[in-house]
Amino acid sequence: MRRNTPAGLTIAAIDPSGAAAWAGLQSGDMVLRVNGHEVADELDVRFYSSDSDAVFEIMRNNEMMSVTLETGEGPLGIEFADLLADGVHTCSNRCVFCFVHQMPKRMRRSLYLMDDDYRLSFVHGNYITLTNLSTAEFDRIIEQRLSPLYVSVHATDPEIRGRLLGQRTDTPILPPLQRLAESRIDVHAQIVLCPGLNDGVILDRTLDDLTALHPAVSGLRSGVHSVAIVPVGITRYRDRLSEITPPTQGYSRTLIQDMRPRGAMMEKTLGTRFAWLSDEWYYIAQKEVPGLRHYEGFPQLEDGVGTTRLFIEEIKRLKRRLPDKAPQTVSGTVVTGALAAASVDRLVQALNEVEGVDLKLMTVPNHWFGGTISATGLLTADDIARNAQEIDAPPPLWIPDVCLRHGERVFLDDVTPDDLASRTGYGIHIVPNNPVGFASVLGLT
Repeated sequence: MRRNTPAGLTIAAIDPSGAAAWAGLQSGDMVLRVNGHEVADELDVRFYSSDSDAVFEIMRNNEMMSVTLETGEGPLGIEFADLLADGVHTCSNRCVFCFVHQMPKRMRRSLYLMDDDYRLSFVHGNYITLTNLSTAEFDRIIEQRLSPLYVSVHATDPEIRGRLLGQRTDTPILPPLQRLAESRIDVHAQIVLCPGLNDGVILDRTLDDLTALHPAVSGLRSGVHSVAIVPVGITRYRDRLSEITPPTQGYSRTLIQDMRPRGAMMEKTLGTRFAWLSDEWYYIAQKEVPGLRHYEGFPQLEDGVGTTRLFIEEIKRLKRRLPDKAPQTVSGTVVTGALAAASVDRLVQALNEVEGVDLKLMTVPNHWFGGTISATGLLTADDIARNAQEIDAPPPLWIPDVCLRHGERVFLDDVTPDDLASRTGYGIHIVPNNPVGFASVLGLT
Protein backbone atom coordinates (compact mmCIF):
# COMPACT_ATOMS: atom_id res chain seq x y z
CA MET A 1 0.00 0.00 0.00
CA ARG A 2 1.50 3.35 -1.09
CA ARG A 3 -0.11 6.76 -1.10
CA ASN A 4 0.90 9.14 -3.90
CA THR A 5 1.11 12.06 -1.48
CA PRO A 6 2.33 11.59 2.09
CA ALA A 7 -0.40 12.47 4.58
CA GLY A 8 2.02 13.92 7.10
CA LEU A 9 3.14 12.78 10.53
CA THR A 10 1.08 13.72 13.58
CA ILE A 11 2.99 14.69 16.71
CA ALA A 12 1.82 12.65 19.70
CA ALA A 13 4.02 14.19 22.39
CA ILE A 14 6.70 16.84 22.86
CA ASP A 15 9.66 16.60 25.22
CA PRO A 16 9.74 19.94 27.11
CA SER A 17 13.55 19.95 27.03
CA GLY A 18 13.89 19.28 23.28
CA ALA A 19 14.34 21.60 20.30
CA ALA A 20 10.73 21.11 19.19
CA ALA A 21 9.35 22.51 22.45
CA TRP A 22 11.63 25.54 22.26
CA ALA A 23 10.43 26.20 18.70
CA GLY A 24 6.78 26.02 19.72
CA LEU A 25 5.72 22.74 18.14
CA GLN A 26 2.73 21.15 19.86
CA SER A 27 1.04 17.79 20.23
CA GLY A 28 -1.44 17.38 17.40
CA ASP A 29 0.64 19.31 14.87
CA MET A 30 1.05 17.48 11.57
CA VAL A 31 4.52 17.68 10.04
CA LEU A 32 4.30 17.84 6.23
CA ARG A 33 7.77 18.96 5.13
CA VAL A 34 11.20 19.44 6.63
CA ASN A 35 13.59 21.83 4.86
CA GLY A 36 11.36 21.63 1.79
CA HIS A 37 11.26 17.84 1.63
CA GLU A 38 7.98 15.98 1.98
CA VAL A 39 8.19 13.46 4.80
CA ALA A 40 6.84 9.96 4.31
CA ASP A 41 7.94 8.70 7.70
CA GLU A 42 9.86 9.53 10.86
CA LEU A 43 13.13 8.54 9.18
CA ASP A 44 12.68 11.41 6.72
CA VAL A 45 12.16 13.83 9.59
CA ARG A 46 15.37 12.71 11.30
CA PHE A 47 17.39 12.81 8.08
CA TYR A 48 16.23 16.18 6.75
CA SER A 49 16.46 17.88 10.15
CA SER A 50 20.11 16.95 10.65
CA ASP A 51 21.24 20.49 9.73
CA SER A 52 21.76 22.99 12.55
CA ASP A 53 18.52 24.74 11.60
CA ALA A 54 15.50 22.90 10.24
CA VAL A 55 12.32 24.47 8.87
CA PHE A 56 9.24 22.40 9.68
CA GLU A 57 6.14 23.03 7.58
CA ILE A 58 3.20 21.92 9.67
CA MET A 59 -0.58 21.86 9.72
CA ARG A 60 -2.18 23.14 12.94
CA ASN A 61 -5.94 23.52 13.27
CA ASN A 62 -6.27 23.34 9.46
CA GLU A 63 -3.76 26.17 9.00
CA MET A 64 -0.35 25.88 7.36
CA MET A 65 2.60 27.39 9.18
CA SER A 66 6.39 27.17 9.30
CA VAL A 67 8.49 26.69 12.42
CA THR A 68 12.30 26.81 12.57
CA LEU A 69 14.04 24.40 14.92
CA GLU A 70 17.59 25.00 16.10
CA THR A 71 18.47 21.32 16.22
CA GLY A 72 22.18 21.58 17.00
CA GLU A 73 23.51 18.43 18.65
CA GLY A 74 20.51 17.83 20.90
CA PRO A 75 17.42 15.68 20.33
CA LEU A 76 14.36 16.98 18.51
CA GLY A 77 12.16 15.88 21.38
CA ILE A 78 9.29 14.71 19.17
CA GLU A 79 7.25 11.55 19.56
CA PHE A 80 5.09 10.80 16.53
CA ALA A 81 1.80 8.95 16.61
CA ASP A 82 3.00 6.65 13.82
CA LEU A 83 6.33 5.76 12.26
CA LEU A 84 4.90 5.92 8.73
CA ALA A 85 2.81 8.61 7.06
CA ASP A 86 2.25 6.81 3.77
CA GLY A 87 1.19 3.39 5.07
CA VAL A 88 3.01 0.08 5.23
CA HIS A 89 4.50 -1.04 1.93
CA THR A 90 3.04 -4.45 1.24
CA CYS A 91 4.37 -7.56 -0.47
CA SER A 92 3.36 -8.58 -3.98
CA ASN A 93 5.09 -11.97 -3.81
CA ARG A 94 3.23 -15.23 -3.31
CA CYS A 95 5.89 -17.18 -1.45
CA VAL A 96 5.18 -20.90 -1.36
CA PHE A 97 5.82 -20.90 2.41
CA CYS A 98 4.08 -17.61 3.29
CA PHE A 99 2.50 -17.91 6.74
CA VAL A 100 -0.24 -15.38 5.96
CA HIS A 101 -1.50 -17.59 3.12
CA GLN A 102 -1.75 -20.45 5.62
CA MET A 103 -3.94 -18.65 8.14
CA PRO A 104 -7.59 -19.50 8.80
CA LYS A 105 -10.27 -17.23 7.39
CA ARG A 106 -12.33 -14.66 9.27
CA MET A 107 -9.56 -13.45 11.56
CA ARG A 108 -8.88 -9.74 12.09
CA ARG A 109 -7.96 -8.03 8.81
CA SER A 110 -4.68 -6.63 10.15
CA LEU A 111 -3.35 -10.17 10.63
CA TYR A 112 -3.41 -10.73 6.88
CA LEU A 113 -1.12 -7.77 6.16
CA MET A 114 2.01 -8.90 4.30
CA ASP A 115 4.60 -6.17 4.79
CA ASP A 116 7.72 -5.88 2.68
CA ASP A 117 8.75 -2.44 3.91
CA TYR A 118 12.42 -1.50 4.00
CA ARG A 119 11.74 1.06 6.74
CA LEU A 120 10.33 -1.60 9.05
CA SER A 121 13.36 -3.71 8.21
CA PHE A 122 15.68 -0.93 9.34
CA VAL A 123 13.68 0.05 12.46
CA HIS A 124 12.28 -3.29 13.65
CA GLY A 125 14.37 -5.95 11.90
CA ASN A 126 11.53 -7.18 9.68
CA TYR A 127 12.75 -9.27 6.76
CA ILE A 128 12.24 -7.93 3.24
CA THR A 129 12.75 -9.53 -0.17
CA LEU A 130 14.01 -6.39 -2.01
CA THR A 131 11.67 -7.35 -4.88
CA ASN A 132 9.12 -4.65 -4.04
CA LEU A 133 11.56 -1.73 -3.93
CA SER A 134 11.29 1.08 -6.46
CA THR A 135 14.44 2.69 -7.83
CA ALA A 136 13.77 5.78 -5.71
CA GLU A 137 13.40 3.67 -2.57
CA PHE A 138 16.65 1.83 -3.22
CA ASP A 139 18.37 5.17 -3.75
CA ARG A 140 16.89 6.46 -0.50
CA ILE A 141 18.25 3.49 1.46
CA ILE A 142 21.72 4.41 0.24
CA GLU A 143 21.34 8.18 0.66
CA GLN A 144 20.02 7.93 4.22
CA ARG A 145 22.31 5.03 5.16
CA LEU A 146 19.48 2.81 6.39
CA SER A 147 21.76 0.11 7.74
CA PRO A 148 21.53 -2.68 8.65
CA LEU A 149 18.71 -4.24 6.65
CA TYR A 150 17.29 -7.73 7.09
CA VAL A 151 16.84 -9.54 3.78
CA SER A 152 14.95 -12.72 2.92
CA VAL A 153 17.29 -14.49 0.52
CA HIS A 154 16.10 -18.13 0.60
CA ALA A 155 18.25 -19.01 -2.43
CA THR A 156 20.78 -17.17 -4.57
CA ASP A 157 19.92 -19.21 -7.67
CA PRO A 158 17.58 -16.77 -9.51
CA GLU A 159 15.27 -19.49 -10.84
CA ILE A 160 14.92 -21.27 -7.49
CA ARG A 161 14.40 -17.98 -5.67
CA GLY A 162 11.75 -16.90 -8.15
CA ARG A 163 9.94 -20.18 -7.65
CA LEU A 164 10.08 -19.83 -3.85
CA LEU A 165 8.73 -16.28 -4.02
CA GLY A 166 5.90 -17.36 -6.30
CA GLN A 167 7.21 -15.36 -9.25
CA ARG A 168 6.99 -16.48 -12.86
CA THR A 169 10.41 -15.08 -13.69
CA ASP A 170 13.91 -15.42 -12.29
CA THR A 171 14.39 -13.27 -9.19
CA PRO A 172 18.09 -12.53 -8.65
CA ILE A 173 19.25 -11.37 -5.23
CA LEU A 174 23.03 -11.09 -5.63
CA PRO A 175 23.09 -7.84 -7.70
CA PRO A 176 21.07 -5.82 -5.16
CA LEU A 177 23.05 -7.31 -2.27
CA GLN A 178 26.28 -6.37 -4.05
CA ARG A 179 25.04 -2.81 -4.56
CA LEU A 180 24.07 -2.52 -0.90
CA ALA A 181 27.49 -3.77 0.17
CA GLU A 182 29.27 -1.32 -2.13
CA SER A 183 27.10 1.47 -0.71
CA ARG A 184 28.08 0.64 2.89
CA ILE A 185 24.74 -0.93 3.83
CA ASP A 186 25.08 -3.98 6.08
CA VAL A 187 22.74 -6.94 5.68
CA HIS A 188 21.57 -9.82 7.84
CA ALA A 189 20.09 -12.58 5.69
CA GLN A 190 17.43 -15.21 6.17
CA ILE A 191 16.85 -18.57 4.51
CA VAL A 192 13.52 -20.31 5.02
CA LEU A 193 14.56 -23.87 4.29
CA CYS A 194 12.05 -26.03 2.45
CA PRO A 195 13.08 -29.70 2.11
CA GLY A 196 13.49 -30.63 -1.53
CA LEU A 197 13.29 -27.04 -2.78
CA ASN A 198 16.25 -24.99 -1.56
CA ASP A 199 18.31 -27.44 0.49
CA GLY A 200 21.27 -29.67 -0.42
CA VAL A 201 23.48 -28.26 -3.16
CA ILE A 202 21.17 -25.23 -3.50
CA LEU A 203 21.74 -24.36 0.16
CA ASP A 204 25.49 -24.89 -0.23
CA ARG A 205 25.57 -22.53 -3.21
CA THR A 206 23.47 -19.95 -1.36
CA LEU A 207 25.78 -19.97 1.64
CA ASP A 208 28.87 -19.84 -0.58
CA ASP A 209 27.46 -16.85 -2.50
CA LEU A 210 26.56 -15.01 0.70
CA THR A 211 29.95 -15.78 2.21
CA ALA A 212 31.54 -14.03 -0.78
CA LEU A 213 29.68 -10.88 0.28
CA HIS A 214 31.06 -10.93 3.82
CA PRO A 215 33.50 -8.01 4.31
CA ALA A 216 36.31 -10.40 5.27
CA VAL A 217 36.07 -11.94 1.79
CA SER A 218 34.91 -9.06 -0.40
CA GLY A 219 37.26 -6.49 1.07
CA LEU A 220 34.37 -4.01 1.31
CA ARG A 221 33.52 -2.17 4.50
CA SER A 222 29.98 -3.56 4.50
CA GLY A 223 28.17 -6.65 3.29
CA VAL A 224 26.31 -9.71 4.53
CA HIS A 225 27.22 -10.24 8.18
CA SER A 226 25.05 -13.17 9.23
CA VAL A 227 22.58 -15.75 7.94
CA ALA A 228 19.69 -17.35 9.81
CA ILE A 229 18.39 -20.67 8.53
CA VAL A 230 14.85 -21.35 9.73
CA PRO A 231 12.56 -24.31 8.96
CA VAL A 232 9.45 -23.78 6.89
CA GLY A 233 6.35 -23.51 9.06
CA ILE A 234 3.35 -25.55 7.95
CA THR A 235 -0.20 -24.98 9.23
CA ARG A 236 -3.27 -27.11 8.52
CA TYR A 237 -4.65 -24.43 6.19
CA ARG A 238 -2.84 -25.25 2.95
CA ASP A 239 -5.78 -26.00 0.69
CA ARG A 240 -4.97 -25.09 -2.92
CA LEU A 241 -1.37 -24.27 -1.96
CA SER A 242 1.64 -26.11 -3.32
CA GLU A 243 2.71 -29.12 -1.29
CA ILE A 244 5.70 -28.63 1.00
CA THR A 245 7.31 -31.37 3.04
CA PRO A 246 8.00 -30.30 6.63
CA PRO A 247 11.41 -31.20 8.08
CA THR A 248 11.53 -34.43 10.08
CA GLN A 249 13.63 -35.32 13.10
CA GLY A 250 16.11 -37.21 10.92
CA TYR A 251 16.31 -34.38 8.39
CA SER A 252 16.96 -31.85 11.16
CA ARG A 253 19.65 -33.98 12.77
CA THR A 254 21.44 -34.36 9.45
CA LEU A 255 21.29 -30.61 8.83
CA ILE A 256 22.70 -29.87 12.28
CA GLN A 257 25.53 -32.33 11.64
CA ASP A 258 26.24 -30.93 8.17
CA MET A 259 26.41 -27.33 9.43
CA ARG A 260 29.10 -28.05 12.03
CA PRO A 261 32.10 -28.33 9.67
CA ARG A 262 30.91 -25.33 7.66
CA GLY A 263 30.66 -23.27 10.83
CA ALA A 264 34.14 -24.32 11.91
CA MET A 265 35.53 -23.42 8.48
CA MET A 266 33.82 -20.01 8.56
CA GLU A 267 35.31 -19.28 11.98
CA LYS A 268 38.77 -19.84 10.54
CA THR A 269 38.28 -17.83 7.34
CA LEU A 270 35.86 -15.11 8.44
CA GLY A 271 36.30 -14.99 12.19
CA THR A 272 32.62 -15.85 12.62
CA ARG A 273 30.33 -18.85 12.17
CA PHE A 274 28.35 -16.59 9.80
CA ALA A 275 25.35 -18.94 9.40
CA TRP A 276 23.22 -20.21 12.27
CA LEU A 277 20.33 -22.63 12.58
CA SER A 278 17.28 -21.36 14.43
CA ASP A 279 16.26 -22.99 17.70
CA GLU A 280 13.39 -24.81 16.05
CA TRP A 281 15.79 -27.17 14.24
CA TYR A 282 17.06 -28.42 17.61
CA TYR A 283 13.51 -28.82 18.87
CA ILE A 284 12.55 -30.91 15.83
CA ALA A 285 15.76 -32.92 16.13
CA GLN A 286 15.24 -33.29 19.90
CA LYS A 287 18.75 -32.01 20.49
CA GLU A 288 20.14 -29.60 23.08
CA VAL A 289 20.82 -26.13 21.68
CA PRO A 290 24.49 -25.09 21.46
CA GLY A 291 26.31 -23.23 24.21
CA LEU A 292 26.53 -19.49 24.72
CA ARG A 293 29.76 -18.93 22.74
CA HIS A 294 28.23 -20.54 19.66
CA TYR A 295 25.99 -17.54 19.03
CA GLU A 296 28.65 -14.77 19.02
CA GLY A 297 26.53 -11.94 20.40
CA PHE A 298 23.25 -13.22 18.90
CA PRO A 299 23.03 -11.26 15.62
CA GLN A 300 19.90 -13.19 14.56
CA LEU A 301 18.04 -13.28 17.88
CA GLU A 302 14.83 -11.82 16.42
CA ASP A 303 14.68 -14.71 13.97
CA GLY A 304 14.68 -17.27 16.76
CA VAL A 305 18.41 -17.99 16.71
CA GLY A 306 19.67 -18.45 20.25
CA THR A 307 16.59 -17.40 22.24
CA THR A 308 16.51 -20.77 24.00
CA ARG A 309 20.16 -20.51 25.04
CA LEU A 310 19.64 -16.99 26.40
CA PHE A 311 16.60 -18.21 28.34
CA ILE A 312 18.59 -21.08 29.87
CA GLU A 313 21.51 -18.82 30.81
CA GLU A 314 19.11 -16.37 32.45
CA ILE A 315 17.67 -19.21 34.55
CA LYS A 316 21.19 -20.02 35.77
CA ARG A 317 21.72 -16.42 36.87
CA LEU A 318 18.26 -16.23 38.41
CA LYS A 319 18.80 -19.30 40.59
CA ARG A 320 21.61 -17.48 42.41
CA ARG A 321 19.21 -14.66 43.29
CA LEU A 322 16.15 -16.61 44.38
CA PRO A 323 15.20 -16.53 48.08
CA ASP A 324 14.95 -19.67 50.20
CA LYS A 325 11.32 -18.87 50.95
CA ALA A 326 8.69 -16.95 48.98
CA PRO A 327 7.24 -13.86 50.73
CA GLN A 328 3.81 -15.22 49.85
CA THR A 329 2.46 -18.49 48.47
CA VAL A 330 2.72 -18.84 44.68
CA SER A 331 0.79 -21.44 42.72
CA GLY A 332 -0.89 -22.01 39.37
CA THR A 333 -0.07 -23.15 35.86
CA VAL A 334 2.59 -21.75 33.54
CA VAL A 335 1.55 -21.77 29.87
CA THR A 336 3.97 -22.53 27.05
CA GLY A 337 4.10 -23.85 23.52
CA ALA A 338 5.88 -27.07 22.58
CA LEU A 339 8.95 -25.31 21.16
CA ALA A 340 9.86 -23.67 24.47
CA ALA A 341 8.53 -26.40 26.78
CA ALA A 342 11.89 -27.90 27.76
CA SER A 343 13.45 -24.56 28.71
CA VAL A 344 10.33 -23.28 30.48
CA ASP A 345 10.23 -26.55 32.43
CA ARG A 346 13.73 -25.72 33.71
CA LEU A 347 12.41 -22.38 34.90
CA VAL A 348 9.42 -23.93 36.65
CA GLN A 349 11.67 -26.46 38.39
CA ALA A 350 14.01 -23.69 39.55
CA LEU A 351 11.15 -21.63 40.94
CA ASN A 352 9.61 -24.64 42.66
CA GLU A 353 12.81 -25.06 44.68
CA VAL A 354 11.75 -21.94 46.59
CA GLU A 355 9.65 -22.80 49.64
CA GLY A 356 6.06 -21.70 49.09
CA VAL A 357 6.12 -22.00 45.30
CA ASP A 358 4.11 -24.73 43.58
CA LEU A 359 3.84 -24.17 39.84
CA LYS A 360 2.78 -26.64 37.14
CA LEU A 361 3.75 -26.52 33.48
CA MET A 362 1.12 -26.75 30.75
CA THR A 363 2.41 -27.37 27.23
CA VAL A 364 -0.39 -26.32 24.88
CA PRO A 365 -0.73 -28.05 21.49
CA ASN A 366 -1.54 -25.59 18.70
CA HIS A 367 -4.85 -26.85 17.30
CA TRP A 368 -5.77 -23.43 15.94
CA PHE A 369 -3.00 -23.40 13.32
CA GLY A 370 -2.12 -27.09 13.50
CA GLY A 371 0.61 -28.52 11.30
CA THR A 372 4.13 -27.97 12.60
CA ILE A 373 3.38 -24.75 14.50
CA SER A 374 4.83 -24.93 18.01
CA ALA A 375 5.88 -21.40 19.03
CA THR A 376 4.41 -19.97 22.22
CA GLY A 377 3.75 -16.65 20.48
CA LEU A 378 1.31 -18.36 18.11
CA LEU A 379 -0.93 -19.84 20.81
CA THR A 380 -4.53 -18.66 20.89
CA ALA A 381 -6.87 -18.15 23.82
CA ASP A 382 -9.05 -20.93 22.42
CA ASP A 383 -6.24 -23.49 22.61
CA ILE A 384 -5.16 -22.31 26.06
CA ALA A 385 -8.72 -22.54 27.40
CA ARG A 386 -9.35 -25.94 25.86
CA ASN A 387 -6.15 -27.45 27.21
CA ALA A 388 -6.53 -25.96 30.70
CA GLN A 389 -10.03 -27.39 31.03
CA GLU A 390 -9.07 -30.77 29.59
CA ILE A 391 -6.28 -31.34 32.12
CA ASP A 392 -7.98 -29.44 34.97
CA ALA A 393 -4.96 -27.17 35.29
CA PRO A 394 -4.46 -25.60 38.73
CA PRO A 395 -5.42 -21.90 38.74
CA PRO A 396 -4.40 -19.23 38.02
CA LEU A 397 -2.88 -19.30 34.52
CA TRP A 398 0.46 -17.54 34.05
CA ILE A 399 0.59 -16.66 30.34
CA PRO A 400 3.68 -15.11 28.67
CA ASP A 401 3.11 -11.76 27.01
CA VAL A 402 4.28 -13.05 23.61
CA CYS A 403 0.86 -14.69 23.31
CA LEU A 404 -0.66 -11.23 22.93
CA ARG A 405 -0.38 -9.24 19.73
CA HIS A 406 2.33 -6.59 19.87
CA GLY A 407 1.04 -3.43 21.52
CA GLU A 408 -2.39 -4.90 22.25
CA ARG A 409 -4.01 -6.88 25.06
CA VAL A 410 -5.60 -9.40 22.75
CA PHE A 411 -4.74 -12.93 21.60
CA LEU A 412 -4.45 -13.87 17.94
CA ASP A 413 -8.05 -15.12 17.94
CA ASP A 414 -9.34 -11.69 19.10
CA VAL A 415 -9.97 -12.84 22.68
CA THR A 416 -8.82 -10.57 25.51
CA PRO A 417 -7.36 -11.85 28.80
CA ASP A 418 -10.57 -10.70 30.53
CA ASP A 419 -12.64 -12.67 28.00
CA LEU A 420 -10.49 -15.74 28.65
CA ALA A 421 -10.98 -15.35 32.41
CA SER A 422 -14.76 -15.07 32.01
CA ARG A 423 -14.90 -18.06 29.69
CA THR A 424 -12.81 -20.39 31.85
CA GLY A 425 -13.24 -19.12 35.39
CA TYR A 426 -9.46 -18.97 35.73
CA GLY A 427 -7.49 -16.04 37.01
CA ILE A 428 -5.36 -14.84 34.10
CA HIS A 429 -1.97 -13.21 34.61
CA ILE A 430 0.01 -11.92 31.62
CA VAL A 431 3.69 -12.02 32.54
CA PRO A 432 7.07 -11.19 30.94
CA ASN A 433 8.45 -13.87 28.64
CA ASN A 434 11.77 -14.09 30.46
CA PRO A 435 12.87 -15.79 33.70
CA VAL A 436 13.85 -12.67 35.67
CA GLY A 437 10.75 -10.75 34.65
CA PHE A 438 8.47 -13.65 35.58
CA ALA A 439 10.20 -14.18 38.92
CA SER A 440 9.85 -10.47 39.65
CA VAL A 441 6.09 -10.58 39.04
CA LEU A 442 5.91 -13.50 41.47
CA GLY A 443 7.73 -11.41 44.08
CA LEU A 444 10.80 -13.66 44.08
CA THR A 445 13.45 -11.08 43.10
